[in-house]
Amino acid sequence: MPQNGLNLLKNGPLDLLIDSSRPGLRDRGVGPGGPADRWSFSLANALAGNPPEANAAALEFSLVGPTVRATASVAFAVSGSVLSARIHRPDGTNQQLAPWSSGTLEPGDTLALGPVTGSLRGYLAVHGGFDTPRIAGSRQSLAPLHADAFLPAKTSRLPFRHMEADWALPAPQTAALRVLPGPQWGLLGWPENQPPSAAVDDRINRMGVRLRLHAPAPSPPTGLTSEPVCPGIIQAPSASEWIILGAGCQTLGGYAKVAQVIEADLDRLGRLRPGDPVQLQAIDLPQALEINRQHRLSLARRCQAALLSLAGG
Repeated sequence: MPQNGLNLLKNGPLDLLIDSSRPGLRDRGVGPGGPADRWSFSLANALAGNPPEANAAALEFSLVGPTVRATASVAFAVSGSVLSARIHRPDGTNQQLAPWSSGTLEPGDTLALGPVTGSLRGYLAVHGGFDTPRIAGSRQSLAPLHADAFLPAKTSRLPFRHMEADWALPAPQTAALRVLPGPQWGLLGWPENQPPSAAVDDRINRMGVRLRLHAPAPSPPTGLTSEPVCPGIIQAPSASEWIILGAGCQTLGGYAKVAQVIEADLDRLGRLRPGDPVQLQAIDLPQALEINRQHRLSLARRCQAALLSLAGG
């Protein structure tokens, strides 16, 4: 008996099944993972009719999206600035989708997701989430998906809708990534009016974003004891290269720790592409807590609006 879901006909450079996290295993050396761009992941799920508490698994893709074919009626949503998203139907007709869209793939329909522009990642969600086996309480895939993979999903239908990009993405309050001082701030930090500028290196993945500093920083100390680390920590392996740890980072690190990117800007970290300019801005803890609170509230309101619009139509 054929399964319901999506056949992966063509994979992108890095296609991963992602849910919100795999918590509670740091003491065993396993980080929580989760989406590199939680904002876009959450809105994709909301557009597909999945509330946050469902922890629905979605497909995270980088640079270029995959091509999938439906074996049943599958309600889906795509988030991120995907340059070309097109449905090819068995009768030979095509449908071009706007960014941040939701709708239904009928049996035999093929969805081809093209390059991502202005960001690094996009997300493909389905109603109810992809129903793959759980490992340690999470459906996150440990290795990239390849062609011929099958992604089970329940039969469902949604009308075709889309969100305007200006509404879907938050307007940043600043062009800089906002940070809190880290343990080695006194050795490697900077005066408030002279933040370092950098560019994103070609070596970028879910583990972290490498930065090429435009001007060398002080040489970092060596021989430090490995300590717990988390996404957003800025490590300094050398005077000319820093690393901002990403969603898939390890649980321990021994490099000097300059600063910590605040929670509200971690999604922006997940959108950085090779060559993008990066500025850092130091703020204090009360500012960070308020910015983070406003960010979480804004995301919750957008997700709720997307869910209510589906319920009403």
